[in-house]
Amino acid sequence: MNALGPGEIRARRRPLLLLSVAFLRLLAGFCLAWPLSSLIAGSGVGLRPEGDRALFEGGGYLLAELLRLRGGELEAVARGLLPLLVLGLLLTAAGNAALLVGLNLQGRLRLRELLSRASERLPALVVLGAGTALGQAVLLGAGLLLVAAVPEPLAKPVATTYAQAALWLVVVLAVGALGGLSDVAKASLVRHESRLGDALRRALKCLRHLPIRATFGWVPAAVVFLAVVAVAARLTEWCDVSQAGSWRLPLVFALHQGVVIAAVALRAAWFARTLRLVATDV
Repeated sequence: MNALGPGEIRARRRPLLLLSVAFLRLLAGFCLAWPLSSLIAGSGVGLRPEGDRALFEGGGYLLAELLRLRGGELEAVARGLLPLLVLGLLLTAAGNAALLVGLNLQGRLRLRELLSRASERLPALVVLGAGTALGQAVLLGAGLLLVAAVPEPLAKPVATTYAQAALWLVVVLAVGALGGLSDVAKASLVRHESRLGDALRRALKCLRHLPIRATFGWVPAAVVFLAVVAVAARLTEWCDVSQAGSWRLPLVFALHQGVVIAAVALRAAWFARTLRLVATDV
C-alpha cells in the first residue's frame, strides 16, 4: 500500500478510523473510572431518594464530604490505577500511530497492515512522546522558578503582576511550540519510515523554513476544540443531572462522547497538516 500525495492527505477520509480511536479512548476512560465509581457507590450515596444526583447538587458539598471521609480509600485506589494509567498512555500513543499511518496510506485500510505499520512506529513514538513530556515539564519548572524570582516592590505591584504574566505567556508558548514540533517529528517517522534521529532532523528543517506552521499549526484545531468544550459544558449545565429525569444522564454521556470524538477528529486534522508539511522536502 503506497503513501498518499501531499494534497490528498485529509482527516475526513478516515471516519471509521477516527471513531475506532475514540471508542478505544472511551474504553480506557471507563477502565479508569469504574473502580472509583464503584467506591463511591459503596459509600451509600445511592441509597438516598435522589440517588447519585445528590453529588452534583449546587456547591458539591456532599462530594467534598465524601472525598474527606473516604480520602484514604480513594488514594489507595488511585495508586492501584497507576498501571492502568500507564497502559492508557500507551494506548494514546498507539492511537496516534494508527491515525498517522491511516492518514498517510492510500486505498482501503486493511486492519492487519494498519496494526503492523503502527506497531513498527510505536516504540519511537513512545520515546518521542516521553521526551517531549519531560521537556515540557522542565520548561514549566523553569517558568515557576523565573516567576518566583520576579521582585515584588510594594510601590509597583501591578508591574510585578504583568511581568509574571508575560513570563508565563513565554513559557506556555514554548511548551506549545515544543509539542507542535514533536508532532512534526512524529509525522516524519511515519511518512518517511525513518529513524528517530532522522525524524528530528527533518522536524528541525521544517522549523527553519516554516517556523509558525511547525510550532503553532495546531492552534486553529485547539481553538475549535475549546469552543466545543465550552458549548458542551454549557449544555451539560443546562441538563443539570442533579434534577430528576432519566434522560439527563444519557444526554450528558452523549455530550461527553461527542467531545471525545471532536478531540480525535481535530487531532487527526492536525496530524494531516503535519504529514503534508513533511511530505516534501522544504
